[in-house]
Amino acid sequence: MLDVALISLIQDMSEKAGIEGTIQYWSRVGESLAKRMGKEAYMGWPSFNVALREGRTAFAIEGDVSALTDLAIIDEDGDVVGYIYALKECVFKPTILRIMDSIGEMPSADSEVAHEYNITIRNTAVCNFCVIHQKFREEVANNITIADQLLECQQLANKGFTGEVKIVEDALTKIAINPEFIRSLLRNYICVFSLSIRDAKIKGAEKDSKEEKE
Repeated sequence: MLDVALISLIQDMSEKAGIEGTIQYWSRVGESLAKRMGKEAYMGWPSFNVALREGRTAFAIEGDVSALTDLAIIDEDGDVVGYIYALKECVFKPTILRIMDSIGEMPSADSEVAHEYNITIRNTAVCNFCVIHQKFREEVANNITIADQLLECQQLANKGFTGEVKIVEDALTKIAINPEFIRSLLRNYICVFSLSIRDAKIKGAEKDSKEEKE
């Protein structure tokens, strides 16, 4: 019943505040939640990944998030400055499934919010809940340091319930990761993002960018 009420809220909000207003509201929800999680500091990536596995970091609130430690992001000096992370299932999956089972389909506001977000902000949403997820991760990354260095979160890819796939090739270029490899991860994961040291000079990123321009 609460799930149906949530979807009614989304539809009602879009009708009264408009699609842009709904996006702004969901962004504030994600930002506010991240702020309430507080600051975190880790000595290095191993300690952060252990905290993620044990559910002791804010990133664990989204559910079963895996650190793909075979996908390290390397800087020009050969040091690890980040990793790729993947979400097994969207935390909103039970809600979406119960709504579809109760009323047959998601309301029109769901796709309208995602569409507007993709046009006006960035092309990374497969449903309206992506707005909350992505803003939450960005803000949480701002609250975490690894070895006293600030983090940066980038959305890389995600997959919707209808099979729609979003691959953010610009973000992949910045961390020198092949888009087809990330696409293959979506066979087993619903959402893929990266965490890396802010402003790190990532190995291969500048070269890939030049090659694309040529």
